[in-house]
Amino acid sequence: MSFDMGQFTQVFFDEAKEHLATIEEVLLKLNVDAPDLEDLNAIFRAAHSIKGGAGTFGFADMAEFTHVMETLLDRLRKQELGVTVPMVDALLEANDVIRAMLEAHQSGEEA
Repeated sequence: MSFDMGQFTQVFFDEAKEHLATIEEVLLKLNVDAPDLEDLNAIFRAAHSIKGGAGTFGFADMAEFTHVMETLLDRLRKQELGVTVPMVDALLEANDVIRAMLEAHQSGEEA
């Protein structure tokens, strides 16, 4: 019996776009002076889901890049680091890079 991963790949693309939108939305409303732990957890979970899906479907570049973002987010949610405006800016830029990688993979182009 043959198994077509193509149908599941499209689900990954759709879900990843939703996760990217969530990351952007929560980062834009994040209170840098008093970040809500649930907001940080939501951003982390979204990045973690993208990383896992990217790895599952063979998009190693996206999984590796997202892992770096996830590592920073994990330190923020564990309160090992304080949130700063430059960090939020970097996370927003990283989100844009992941979005571009996702679009490239979806269209079959080089990411």
